[in-house]
Amino acid sequence: MQENNGSPQKPSSVACLPCRRRHLKCDARMPVCTRCQTANTECHYVRSRRGRRDQPRRASSRPDEEASSVPTDAFSDWLNANAFSPDLGLLTTQDLFQPCQSFPLSTEALDTFSETPLTTPTIARESMIQLYYQNFHPSHPVTIPQKALNSPTAHFIPAYLISVMRYIGAHYYPDPSLKQALQQPAYSFLTDPTLRDGFTVQALLLLAIVDHSQCHEQSAHRLLQTAVSLALEIGLHHACFAMENSYGQPVLEESWRRTYWELYIVDGWLAAIHEQSPFRLYDQRASVLLPCAERMYSLDNVIPSGQTLDDLQNHWLAQSFSTFAYRIDAVRNLGAVLELNRSLEGNIEARVETIDAHLSSSLMTLPALHGDRYDSSCHDEMVFQAQMTLYLALIYLHHPRSSMCFASFHTHDPSTSCTRLKLPASQSQSQSTITPSPALDLHSHKLLRAADLLSSLATLPSTIQHRSPFFTCALAMCTIVHTAALLVVSGSRREESLKARVQLSIGALKVIGRVWPLARTVRGEMVGMYKEVVGG
Repeated sequence: MQENNGSPQKPSSVACLPCRRRHLKCDARMPVCTRCQTANTECHYVRSRRGRRDQPRRASSRPDEEASSVPTDAFSDWLNANAFSPDLGLLTTQDLFQPCQSFPLSTEALDTFSETPLTTPTIARESMIQLYYQNFHPSHPVTIPQKALNSPTAHFIPAYLISVMRYIGAHYYPDPSLKQALQQPAYSFLTDPTLRDGFTVQALLLLAIVDHSQCHEQSAHRLLQTAVSLALEIGLHHACFAMENSYGQPVLEESWRRTYWELYIVDGWLAAIHEQSPFRLYDQRASVLLPCAERMYSLDNVIPSGQTLDDLQNHWLAQSFSTFAYRIDAVRNLGAVLELNRSLEGNIEARVETIDAHLSSSLMTLPALHGDRYDSSCHDEMVFQAQMTLYLALIYLHHPRSSMCFASFHTHDPSTSCTRLKLPASQSQSQSTITPSPALDLHSHKLLRAADLLSSLATLPSTIQHRSPFFTCALAMCTIVHTAALLVVSGSRREESLKARVQLSIGALKVIGRVWPLARTVRGEMVGMYKEVVGG
């Protein structure tokens, strides 16, 4: 085959082996394709089995051959195959892909955001990609930063991950029809069992967050557990993975480190929200380095931290760490609380006090929420989430040991609930039997204090819609604690303060609900619960 010097290059029936192994589009330039030239890797070619694109297209269920639909049988094959071999019972197609059963696709929208054979830097300037980076990426900085996407590094990013990013960005666009049009291309990679690399883990993780925020809890659980299984299978938790799969790009190497730790964080959050779910990565030994500073990453000027989780735990006085690292440590502390609450030991009060001291000291040693900036309207999202997680850990620690009586405020469909706080069997009587008490025990005071501080995060001047969708469940926890407290302190001076806190959290849920359906659902649950307690 010879290069075409005069006419524009047509789609090629040839793909180099490195691109084929990584399931990436190849421009088939000779003698070296653009991706291999950028990565300075050896380039070999084999004949493509798909044939030229100008030939009549055959009926196929592959997402890159039939972008307008994902057949049910292909999706069922993905569910029933051991492609990712998660240790879970299989769900039905409807359970996992419920939002994408059937909807009209906008031809104009799909034409506007059609996938190109090769991801190019111009992708970074697309409107949906910009919305993704402006609104979602700061809360979950896993994919390469926008500056890196606007560079030759973009050639390494597979088209299906770009489709997921577009779909997330469309959640922040006022016209919901565009989100519907981009939804199916975002999920279509699930039908290809050959996609088994770090980019697949990223796509699964991002969709798990989205499905959780869309009230599709079974799908979110399945996607996350699949991502965890695949990450461990390909060795993402080993330090060598990032270097061996970075193609000489420091920003991509850092992205792999962040992918594992973001998986760790989301795994911990969902384990806390749904207490029956295990925190699989809590006890998993990992040698992967901690992430670098956020500003360094966003500017595509990565210098590896050289630090591990053991350094964070044992040398916190001697070293400084990135704010992302403190977020990881907060989730590790949350995992310790979850493990304690599942313990069957009789006398654990000493452990409770030790964990309480760890949580309090972690809050005291966190970097400033506003950093070193003069503008107090901006905050570090990683510090924000670390605080949110530590306050949640305190609530989970003190709630089972508090004298406060909690009612079980759950919807009829538990898959949309943000919490699993329940009454002990001895306290399952109607609320009318609860007697208000002017005095609270120590655990109740600490519980209320944590809920107060957690709800106060909603008062920050920055836009609440830009925060992680997981803030929804944090606000739900605050509302439950403050509403339950009204049953105990009724008629006291604290009552008006508690009502104001409930109003704050419900108002914040309304704002987040403009983007994420889970917040709308949870807000309705919380309003119903509050009316049940105070009347009206």
